[in-house]
Amino acid sequence: MDKATSWSNWCDRLINPLKWPAALLSAVATPLLAWGLLLLIVRVIREPLNLIPFVFGGVLFVVLWRRWLRQSRIGRFLITVEHESTHALFALLTGHRILSFRASMGRGGQVRFEGSGNWLIVVAPYFFPTAALLMFLLAYLLPLQWLLPWSRLLLGAALAYHVVSTYRETHKDQTDIQQLGLTFCWLFLPAANLAVVGLLISFAHAGSAGLRLWLADMNQPLQTAWQWVENSGIW
Repeated sequence: MDKATSWSNWCDRLINPLKWPAALLSAVATPLLAWGLLLLIVRVIREPLNLIPFVFGGVLFVVLWRRWLRQSRIGRFLITVEHESTHALFALLTGHRILSFRASMGRGGQVRFEGSGNWLIVVAPYFFPTAALLMFLLAYLLPLQWLLPWSRLLLGAALAYHVVSTYRETHKDQTDIQQLGLTFCWLFLPAANLAVVGLLISFAHAGSAGLRLWLADMNQPLQTAWQWVENSGIW
């Protein structure tokens, strides 16, 4: 057994037992994430100008999708490429060597990798917007980029692309969903997607300061609950 195989096996042994704890933790976090997103929407309504390019990018992609891409082979190919690329990315991140990568316009796609794999590789395309988060990282690492309208426009288009592709691919007949189990998907995916949407919208609206506000909004109910426990003498 070479070092790469040993590393991937170690990652799988570490990650696979965390499947249901991650699902339960996500279910608990869902109300907090929904609350944070609600407060974020309120801030956006009060100060909408910064988010106009982001919204325009998202609307532009949806129009292009409905008018041209939805029924075209190119549209299906783009969704397949990102889907399989996200599987491949998480396989690489957890130590698996990619053996083959296939994405076609008419016959779907497939990623083969060494080892048995883990649930994170399977679920990744249903919550992780590869293109959008790549743009987010570029804008975050180069702080002035988020001030440019075109940067937020592309970020909005990329998030819309993720929403459309996730909507199309998340159904009970999808082999990945069957492998994960519907119960797990209902527990894990709402929180994971709320987190991604909140992250991208808060950053597009107000940059790093927006991220801090979004995180603080979700932390506030926890602080309030903790203060109540301390004051009540239960703890």
